[in-house]
This record gives sequence, C-alpha cells and structure tokens, in this order.
Amino acid sequence: MITALIIEDELPNIKRLEKCLLELDVIILVVGKLQTVKSSVEWFQMNTHPDIVFMDVQLTDGNSFEIFNQVEIKSSVIFITAYDEYALKAFQVNGIDYLLKPLETDKLERSIRKVQSMNHKVRDESLVQLIKNMQHKQEVYRSRFLLPHRDRLVPIGGSEIAYFKSANKNTYLITHNGDLFVVDQTLEELEKEMDPANFFRLNRQYFVSLKCIKAIHLSHNGQLKIELAPAVDEEILISRERSNQLKKWLNQA
Repeated sequence: MITALIIEDELPNIKRLEKCLLELDVIILVVGKLQTVKSSVEWFQMNTHPDIVFMDVQLTDGNSFEIFNQVEIKSSVIFITAYDEYALKAFQVNGIDYLLKPLETDKLERSIRKVQSMNHKVRDESLVQLIKNMQHKQEVYRSRFLLPHRDRLVPIGGSEIAYFKSANKNTYLITHNGDLFVVDQTLEELEKEMDPANFFRLNRQYFVSLKCIKAIHLSHNGQLKIELAPAVDEEILISRERSNQLKKWLNQA
C-alpha cells in the first residue's frame, strides 16, 4: 500500500485525481487533502510524511514552492502542472515526475511506478534544481491590453501586436492590421511586462514583435536597417552592439 497526500485547491481536480487512483491496481491510501501553503506546512510539521505528494503549483494563498522554503519534505513529489514541454523536460532530467492536467490514468500509473522505482526517495539536489527551473518558467508576461479607441474600449491580444513606438511624448501600439492605439506606458515599462522571447527593443523609439520584422538590411556604415510590417515612414537603424543582440535573439526565437 502506498500513502499519498494531495495538495490541490480545486475540488474538480481533486475528484479527478481520486477517481484515477481508484482505477489503479496498486492500493493508494490518501492520508490528507490540503488547499493552501499554510495548511500544507503545518501538516508536514505534525505528521509522518507519506510516500507520495501530488502537488499543484498554484494554491489559494500562493505557489507550492513556498512550502519547500519552510519545511523539508521527505516524500516523492509529483507536480500537477500545465507547463510547456521545455519545463517538463527539466522535470524529467531532475528525476522528478509530473502529471499534466487533465489527468489520465495510464500516465498516473507510469508516474507512480517511476516513484516506486526510486524507492520513495527524492534526491535533495534534484528537488532544489527542479524548484529553480519551475520558478524560472513561472514568470508571467502580459498577454493582452484593453485600450481606448474613440468612444469605446478595445481588447488587444498579445499576438495581434506588431510593435510599440515612442513618438511625440506618447507611446503607441500598432497591430499587424495597422491599427494604432495610445498606450499609457513607456517603452521601458512595457519591456518589463512583455515576453522577451517575442519582443525586442530595437532602439529608443521601437519595441517590436518577432513577427513584424519583415527584412533586415546592412547599411553602408555597418549598422542594421530594420524593415517592419506594417511599414513606417522613417528609417530604423540600430547600433552595432544592438545588432549583435538582435541576431542572437532572432537565432534563439
């Protein structure tokens, strides 16, 4: 028999997990169900640690990484997550398993078998590295804007944005369709909010998306001249130093 603790703040997800556990050949005894960081820390301090902990990332009062900062967990931890493939590979490299929502019984069974093969022990260094990887991936970038346009407010998704432009003491958002909106933020502020994998600061005037770069031309003095779509009525040149950063960004994008 395997003992397990569920740390999850959404009842439908708890019920789904319990249903999947009942479908397995192995007997899983759920010794507790917790919804917050605070209650989880208190539980680990007062109880014998189970064989497995099924742990969601986002909890009611914070994220589950905070638990590890307050108590040493001696159980094998299976994170319940919706992270992308890059993060999932990081979990596997570190020897920690994961479950992707919505849960599937066969994947759950494989996860438990993997934990059993580890003799119910999690290497401390693997867990520390996993937490660092997940915290890094957990950065949340802005994905939409609600902007005034004439007598109404217009929602603009991140994928609709071609570039931001600073001019005449204003900041403008230009969509791929050529629509123009005023944004009540500076380019510096927007740089901190937008995903650096998708947006790049060309110079003091332009902060652009990957998809809006139509062409790159080499100017006579070694600078790069950037052609955007929608087109602009001025020449966009970037310095040699910035050019190297742009090339690196484009190669990684």
